[in-house]
Amino acid sequence: MPLRINPGGFIDLLDDVRQHGQRDRETGALLLTAPGTDEVAVIALTADTGIRRRSDLFTITRPAFDSLFTYAEDAGLQVRAMIHSHRGAAFLSATDRTHGLNLRGFISAVIPDYACPSNRPDHWGWWRFNDSWIPTVPATLEESLPAPKIIKFDAEAVHDH
Repeated sequence: MPLRINPGGFIDLLDDVRQHGQRDRETGALLLTAPGTDEVAVIALTADTGIRRRSDLFTITRPAFDSLFTYAEDAGLQVRAMIHSHRGAAFLSATDRTHGLNLRGFISAVIPDYACPSNRPDHWGWWRFNDSWIPTVPATLEESLPAPKIIKFDAEAVHDH
């Protein structure tokens, strides 16, 4: 089943992608759900400490991941997907495939054209990990869902946006 999200939840994510993209840098976020559901409850944008951004590289350090995964565990949530941006096309690079969160069932999405990203998830690339990354269906937008909480995280802490 695809992830489901209120479309308003992507406004902050797309603003963040656009701001970094206009400076020729990739960026990203992670999507959190309650266990057993596909409804996105939290969008975790990346902050600064322990986050590296360049035109063809976006990395999150272990301390930054630890900060977010601790938050998720304390809140009773699961980190289900990672979204990151690319300057051009939506594809999983060799770095994405090798150094991504290669966990069974985990989703990775790529937003193309980071300086002017589409607000339609079906215009992005979506993959699910099952021993390797295979294409999967995009998240669906559902107005009836509550808007997800927006947070920022890095190696220092998790903050309300």
